Amino acid sequence: MPVLVTAPSLLALIPMVLFLILTLRGKNYTLSVGVAAILGCILMGQGPKEFAGILVDNLGGTLGQVGLIIMFGSGLGVVMDAAGINQVIVNFVVKKIGVDSEKKGIFACYLVSLIMVCLIGTLNGGNAVVAPIILPIVAAAGLTPTTVCFLMFNAGLVGVTIGPFCSAVAAALGVSGLSYQDYMLYSALPYSIAWTIVCLILSFYIQKKTKAAGEKYDEIEIPAEFHATARQKNACIAFLVTFIGCLIFGLMTGSNMKYVMFVILLLSIVVGLFIDQKFEKTIKMFGQGMGKMGGMFLSFLLTGVMIDTITLGGGWEALSELILHLVGSNGKYMLMVIASFVGGFGVEGAVVTQMQIIQSAFWDIASSMGIPMTAWSIVLIAAVRITSIVYPSANYAAHLGFARSNNMKTLLIAGWITSVIMMIFVPVWGFVIMNVFA
Repeated sequence: MPVLVTAPSLLALIPMVLFLILTLRGKNYTLSVGVAAILGCILMGQGPKEFAGILVDNLGGTLGQVGLIIMFGSGLGVVMDAAGINQVIVNFVVKKIGVDSEKKGIFACYLVSLIMVCLIGTLNGGNAVVAPIILPIVAAAGLTPTTVCFLMFNAGLVGVTIGPFCSAVAAALGVSGLSYQDYMLYSALPYSIAWTIVCLILSFYIQKKTKAAGEKYDEIEIPAEFHATARQKNACIAFLVTFIGCLIFGLMTGSNMKYVMFVILLLSIVVGLFIDQKFEKTIKMFGQGMGKMGGMFLSFLLTGVMIDTITLGGGWEALSELILHLVGSNGKYMLMVIASFVGGFGVEGAVVTQMQIIQSAFWDIASSMGIPMTAWSIVLIAAVRITSIVYPSANYAAHLGFARSNNMKTLLIAGWITSVIMMIFVPVWGFVIMNVFA
């Protein structure tokens, strides 16, 4: 096939532009990236054989590995739910806090969502478990549906940013090459602490405003008091012991993204042993959970094809030269803001896709300016987290359903306020990393 784009050229970025347009217009994600990948192959003269080769190469790449981790995580979630672990943990935390006021309700809602998303590894999966258990409790404490939705959603976003075995964290480690310790110390923890402070402050304002407007829960069915069986308690203990043990071992040995796959499989086996059914049925259950994410896995592989064809056309190189011309060789803090802005407001899609695009587009120039990866990793986080709160999305819609709210307007306003504050935080923390911890 003839090559239509001569490298390096900005024309090689046409597939990515098409992909962004299609996703922002609400088209199916897998379809959008598939069309973009095919266009990239056409522009770069890559026929069916080359397309297949690039696809296979990405099976073992960062995108393919993260896709597999997401599938494994979905399987683990199904197994955990069958073992009753989720209910045990949520009820334990809520009882320990003792929710008898709006303030305690806010902290309980945030903490429970944060813990469960960290443990289960997915935003919607974690809060889907939390919602039916926490809603009657926080409703009795006087929290409004909008407040609950805001708390659950933002706590979940923090959870997938710091959870040691979450796919978003695995993506960040794979793209950045950092260890989990460095990722947490230099970027994830500072960013998450700042995000949590902003979120809690806004939640009190939202609660006051929506309560004054007369918003409240109407007749929430109170479930029967949960009493964990001995098997469920043992399953929970075994899960937590294994989880903590794997985390400690990973920290001691400097584990990377691949280690997450082993941990998820091990946790699934351990939990599966405590389910009152034949283990063969548990394996089938795990496989069914994996199957739910098959489309996402395919989309990651197609994203790899799109990115690789852009690389063949020198698109990233040409873009880096353009950005360098615009910001200058000393504009490192401006570059951090621009990359965060482009990722947060311009790149829509799965977390690993957003991170990989921002990394491909900006890292070479960031490295040439002397920005260390410990500082740059906060840009990768901002690029994917800001997107989550500034646009109406499927995740937003899911949490409106979880919290039984319909106040998207207030949530988006709060999201934009949060995004502005966190955009300012990125270069400020970058300055601290490059001048205080240097």
